[in-house]
Amino acid sequence: MGTKTENTELFTDKSESYAKYRSGYPEEMIEKIIESFRGQNEIQVADIGAGTGISSRLLGNTGAKVTAVEPNQAMAEAAEEHPNVKYVIAPAETTGLENNSFDIVSSFQAFHWFHFRESLKEFNRILKPGGKLALVWSYWDETDEFTGKYLKIIEEATNKNTEHVSPYDGFPAGFIKKWRIRFLWKFRTMPYFRNVERLRYSYVQKMDAEALIGCAHSQSYLIHEGEEWNMLCNKIEDLYDSNRSSGTDLKYKVNLFIGSPRK
Repeated sequence: MGTKTENTELFTDKSESYAKYRSGYPEEMIEKIIESFRGQNEIQVADIGAGTGISSRLLGNTGAKVTAVEPNQAMAEAAEEHPNVKYVIAPAETTGLENNSFDIVSSFQAFHWFHFRESLKEFNRILKPGGKLALVWSYWDETDEFTGKYLKIIEEATNKNTEHVSPYDGFPAGFIKKWRIRFLWKFRTMPYFRNVERLRYSYVQKMDAEALIGCAHSQSYLIHEGEEWNMLCNKIEDLYDSNRSSGTDLKYKVNLFIGSPRK
């Protein structure tokens, strides 16, 4: 790993697990993203790094017309069809979409994989002057007892994968993700955008043992075969069995950043 091309292939063999077991997003957050465009005849959204379309379908459910941009063909093919969602296979930095053509550009759980300035410049280009950029990250809420235990198991397994790095000078992708979220949260500033607003939501995902293992299988930074994977699955099953009476939901904190393009 280490180049942008390789980076886009990280989820090829995880697309089915991603589509089936990754969490959704709070309805009130989706409404917040589109609220200022309510009343238009049509809301045009470009959902960048759309993966298997979890966020694209939620946006499409509002009546918006969504162009889901995803570089990985396998991820796009794993997406459920939706009447308001169409796919374009392209990277975030060069979408090929028309200038000033979208009311909203969104990216859910993906922006940390993009080249920072290049992708923001592209988002500015395709947004209408009165448009909005919405960047979303959800992460496990470690203050919840069960979620914290699950996270610890995942982190222990992640540390065993010494080959997991990002295309950014060898830093782990998790480091890049945390840096970007913290930077945005503190300074609320991005190239090519202004008036950045930050909001936080919560989300609960109902899980059984199969879903907990499936969620782990959808993670790009884990070893998904051999003894290490088998040990991870056993630990997750033990965690589920020991907590069935007290609850096995995964709880999330969800950060939303909304900004306006500098035109």
